[in-house]
Amino acid sequence: MKLDKTTYNKIATLVKKGSYLSTDNFVQIAVRNQLLLETGGRIEVAKHRPVPTTAPKRPRSQLSTSVRVRKKTQTETLGTPPLNESIRSAPIWGQINRLVPTKLVLRVLCNSLDASDDRSVDLRRFSAEVAEQATILRRFAKRRDKTRRIRGEEIYVGFPKKDPSSQQRFLNYYVGKGPLRKWTGSILTGLSLASIEEMEDGFTVIGLTEAGLRFALLHSPLLDDFFLDRKQIDAPLSGDEVSFLIEQIKSVRPGEYELLTFTLDSIKKGANTPTKLRDSIFAFLKEKELRMNLSEKVANGMQVGEIGRLVEMRLLKIEKEAQRSNYRLTRKGEELIEQL
Repeated sequence: MKLDKTTYNKIATLVKKGSYLSTDNFVQIAVRNQLLLETGGRIEVAKHRPVPTTAPKRPRSQLSTSVRVRKKTQTETLGTPPLNESIRSAPIWGQINRLVPTKLVLRVLCNSLDASDDRSVDLRRFSAEVAEQATILRRFAKRRDKTRRIRGEEIYVGFPKKDPSSQQRFLNYYVGKGPLRKWTGSILTGLSLASIEEMEDGFTVIGLTEAGLRFALLHSPLLDDFFLDRKQIDAPLSGDEVSFLIEQIKSVRPGEYELLTFTLDSIKKGANTPTKLRDSIFAFLKEKELRMNLSEKVANGMQVGEIGRLVEMRLLKIEKEAQRSNYRLTRKGEELIEQL
């Protein structure tokens, strides 16, 4: 029996997802169900045999292809568009409480560009792809991370759940809808790791900057060790990745670097609890021209975001005493403050 191309491709997609063992398996089930209809039998969906547990799982192979560094990447980069001064002088928006998701986005983008042999890809299609991959990674991390972690160190945080609103928030914060125009927008373009351009034909495209390509190719404990090699990890970012991020922040987002160092210095000087630090950060932000209504709630959100990023970069630790949280600088955090 010969199927038209459209029908065959739809069946092949279901087979790839693991819903059916093969195209023949799908056809056999369809024929059986049609016979039930024609003979007046009870209409039900026939059960197919489950895929053997030894078979490779689709999510792993799909994400592996998207995030694995190729031996020789042919990715071309775009120029780095200058950030508006109001963005450069502003800190990172508090809702972006992790930086490691940018690594996943950049790896997927790097491999998408390699496959396209172009310097940019369609933003809408890329966004759909990276949202799916990020959701797969979150599920995998929650299921396979066996390390006991204190609050603030969970490696799945920042990645989306499998629902449209969660995925859209992820895309807003870690990819972007277009060229960056607000300091509360995407961290990917807000750190000049990618460039999003609106074309004359109405399409919007995304490509890597030179800095984005460098960061994408650095070894990743989260992607290379934890996901691809199935090893347990102590931290989602490597020392090289942290050093890169600090230098990139210092270079392109001096406003964030100022808040980062202010937070560490304040903790070192005694503002080492959430309440004490909140007062310091609120006073700091009031002096900035952020073009927004600054409330205690907003300041608290900015504090939570900054603490999350500092813990992720291993510049800060959160220690628990009964119901109380205390902040303590790590050796790397101490060294950073001493260099000021």
